[in-house]
Amino acid sequence: MKLSIDGPGIALFSPGMTEGIGKGDDFLGEEFVQPEDIGRHVRAGDVTAFCTGSPGDYLLECREGYPDEDACREYPVGLRLGLEVRGGEVWVTDLFWLSWFPKECPPEQVLRMADGFYHLTVLTRKPDSGRWGENQRILLYWNPLPEMPKLAWQGAPLLLPEEEWG
Repeated sequence: MKLSIDGPGIALFSPGMTEGIGKGDDFLGEEFVQPEDIGRHVRAGDVTAFCTGSPGDYLLECREGYPDEDACREYPVGLRLGLEVRGGEVWVTDLFWLSWFPKECPPEQVLRMADGFYHLTVLTRKPDSGRWGENQRILLYWNPLPEMPKLAWQGAPLLLPEEEWG
């Protein structure tokens, strides 16, 4: 999936988990701006997101299970999230879309998945160009679980090496 974003990150959610959010609501400004609020949603698995560090063009590749050691070496920047899927879909959007909550999503940004809980491992590396967000590949590993994984995020997950967390 190719995703071009204007915002600082990527949001993932299952529309079946967000039925209480009205179309056009400013979910980002009202529910997803303070670190403690972001952390609460990420831990609950209803709306999750990660900061990419920049707008740009991203190539997202979905895989099943957990990454092996080779993938972790090749894509050394990573984080773990969780998500609950209801209704068989996950929408992958620009974080800014949460400012006017979408009730439709382009088909190329919709993942078809079985309902349930998932541990989501996100891996990336700096593109060959040396610029974050320039046709940057992001691997999304989806591993089904019997319940929502216990996550420790207290704020916004950052998909950047620690030395670039400024």
